[in-house]
Amino acid sequence: MRQPRFENRSTAVPTTALGMRFAMAILATLLCLVVLPPQAQAQENSAPEVSKATREEKLDVVWNAVDGTIRPGYAAFADAAEETRGAMDDLCSLPNGENVQGAREAFAELVRSWSRIEFIQFGPVMDDNRGSRILFFPDRRSIGLKQVQAILADKDESATSPDELAGKSVAVQGLGALEYVLYGTGAETLSTRDGNFRCRFGAAIGGNLERLGRAISDDWAKDEGGIVERLTNPNEDDPAYRSADDSLKEIVGVFINGFEAIRDLRLNPAMGENEKSAKPKLFLFHRSELTLASLQANFAGMKDLFTSSDMATLLPPAHAYLKDSIAFEFENAEMALDKLSPPLTKVVASKADRQNLTYLLIVTDSLQSQFAGQLSPLLGLSAGFSALDGD
Repeated sequence: MRQPRFENRSTAVPTTALGMRFAMAILATLLCLVVLPPQAQAQENSAPEVSKATREEKLDVVWNAVDGTIRPGYAAFADAAEETRGAMDDLCSLPNGENVQGAREAFAELVRSWSRIEFIQFGPVMDDNRGSRILFFPDRRSIGLKQVQAILADKDESATSPDELAGKSVAVQGLGALEYVLYGTGAETLSTRDGNFRCRFGAAIGGNLERLGRAISDDWAKDEGGIVERLTNPNEDDPAYRSADDSLKEIVGVFINGFEAIRDLRLNPAMGENEKSAKPKLFLFHRSELTLASLQANFAGMKDLFTSSDMATLLPPAHAYLKDSIAFEFENAEMALDKLSPPLTKVVASKADRQNLTYLLIVTDSLQSQFAGQLSPLLGLSAGFSALDGD
């Protein structure tokens, strides 16, 4: 074995006040959605060219993804969870809430580290419902919120033990619950003796997240007898990974489903059709004002996965331009995100300010289309899979 080495969208174009470079980037993106690149036009009347990459070359890409992004990503999340648990323990032990700011800073880093790898929705994160236990979202009927509020109101002591908390609803043991502890109604009591139970509940959540993070990271660290061996040594007896194409499809699916989730779960529900119909409280992490930080980490994580995997090397020579096209859109996403300032709950309610979010939505849709409609077929993979509709 080789050693490790979401559909409604606005197409409004930002005004000139946003800068000539920004306007030109939008125009280029829109053209990418409707105009075939010259290389693609040359292939228009012929059968689509498909990658002739060998099994070994495809599995090299899978190994690159594992070693370059997935393993270090989960390890970083586990480390951040440990730091958060420690910060919460300090908050509970020090007088007068002296570590509230430290706990919130640790939580922010935890959110960023999770957001970088949250769309890797396969493997150990799916075991024992770990993904939902780490992040229960969307909470469409506020079920999770009500459960967290009930624990705080009743001062349910069983929720202050990581062991017992792990057996409760997934909605009360992850990032959403910890955000409410640190930023929700009553969070000001963390600086007083009245916040002792709230603090201990938060510490238990931190301990639970640390355990989940370590378990996932440890499973990915194994070369044999786990997900890595299944991905990098596929065989016909494996129901999920029978061939190198199955393994490669899993990696490509991170982008297809990830950008779909950003569009249909992270942006569209909160943005609405316009500023009057916006629902800012539907943004993930809106209480802590970490919505923007989470989105930035989402894009950064997927860009890192695309780069580290080197999957563009599998493209047919005539379609090698797609690598630069995708890189261009990642740059456009970064530019749009850099122009935003937290909190996004205020940005989305402003007609002028939401233009940058509208553009980010366009770029997200373009990236999803590039991976699902171009890269996936060119690699000989089916593009009709979605984590959101259960396909």
